[in-house]
Amino acid sequence: MRMKKGMLALEEPVKQIGAIKRRKESKKLYVDFYYFGRRITRSTELNDTPANERKVRAFLDKVMQRIEDGTFKFAEAFPGATEEEKEFFTQLEGREYRPEPHQVLFGEYVKEWMATIFPTFGSPTKRRDYREAIETRILPAFRNMTFHQITGMAVFRFTESLVWKKGIHKGKPLSTARKSNILIPFRSIWNDACDHYRWVIKSPFDNLRKRLPKTEKKEHTVIRFADWLTFLDNLEEHYRPIAELMILTGMIPSELGGLRKDDIEGDYLNVRNSYVLGVEKKSLKTAFRKRQITITEAIRKRLDHLTTRPGSPYLCTMADGSRFNSSRFCKVWKKAVDQAGIPYVTSYSARHSFAAWSLIIGVNPLRLVKLMGHASKQMVYEVYGNYVEGLEEDAENIFRYFGRDFVIPGKSKSPIPFRDSTGDSFANNPLTFRDC
Repeated sequence: MRMKKGMLALEEPVKQIGAIKRRKESKKLYVDFYYFGRRITRSTELNDTPANERKVRAFLDKVMQRIEDGTFKFAEAFPGATEEEKEFFTQLEGREYRPEPHQVLFGEYVKEWMATIFPTFGSPTKRRDYREAIETRILPAFRNMTFHQITGMAVFRFTESLVWKKGIHKGKPLSTARKSNILIPFRSIWNDACDHYRWVIKSPFDNLRKRLPKTEKKEHTVIRFADWLTFLDNLEEHYRPIAELMILTGMIPSELGGLRKDDIEGDYLNVRNSYVLGVEKKSLKTAFRKRQITITEAIRKRLDHLTTRPGSPYLCTMADGSRFNSSRFCKVWKKAVDQAGIPYVTSYSARHSFAAWSLIIGVNPLRLVKLMGHASKQMVYEVYGNYVEGLEEDAENIFRYFGRDFVIPGKSKSPIPFRDSTGDSFANNPLTFRDC
């Protein structure tokens, strides 16, 4: 474009030659030019001095010359640009964008990963745990490192630095299990980057597990029957039928939150949905968790109590009438445990106790697999099948609590272990405990 001034036709300073810019809020110099019709403005991180201005001018002259020659590569000239920008301009240049590990900043890739891959995770619990680990642990340590700089030793030093940030354990090292959980999204990001850029490089996570100290897996405590009754006496009345439904069925809090009153169909309770972190989930933990639970007399009593509560289509609610919330319920549970003075048990212990109690009174393990929504009896034996000292002493009480129709569906007689030579021991020797 030309401007006329007297008899001269002067070339107007056009966009293509590039310009050095300054901003009021910054003391740095900026480059400003157009590339493929798009304006590129970038900070040079150089202070506004005459010497630095000459350096920037020389850089811009080279850029303009390479653009004219068709040899300019945006990704090489601006390594700090976003991956999206690098890929966009590289494609316009007619090349395939395949940066090397030393050219990709971990923090920049994570931005793209969080926008594209992270939302595909269906589980709200998984998204919550991943986001917390990424934003509070991983990014602060690796944001400004390239993938080339993330070595096995760098990751190991990172795991060694992980400590509790608050609470009574503040400053103390995290457990190996917690460290491993933090590394899960880290490893996922790494693997996705390698797949995206088709890198064939050694993973920094190889052999890392061997370096971490081994810790024994914490087992959930099985509740003894007398402790269960003491716990119920100390639990807020509103939640007693809910807690009893848990131990009578093996359901977990998220499954209870998904139950509607119309999930009760005749003699069956249908477990179809779950409610996790305020999100209704149509899919459960596994396909086997969708199941029908036969309603025994003991279960029916609790359901009758819950269905008569007005104001909600959901079977289980909080004391204030709001939808059942597993996190709030766990606090109510802990308060009752503390007041009862029994060995510490979590709400998930009710599921483990359901399994152990069922096995001790003779329920077929294969049937128990179906009741709990597992794929095979291996899970029942490995996770729930540990011997509990003294639990056999509770067998009769547990049998009465669950009911004959639970142990032997459709039959009224007691199983062999609970019969004596004169007949039904329960009929002859009634026990005194909570009406079930």
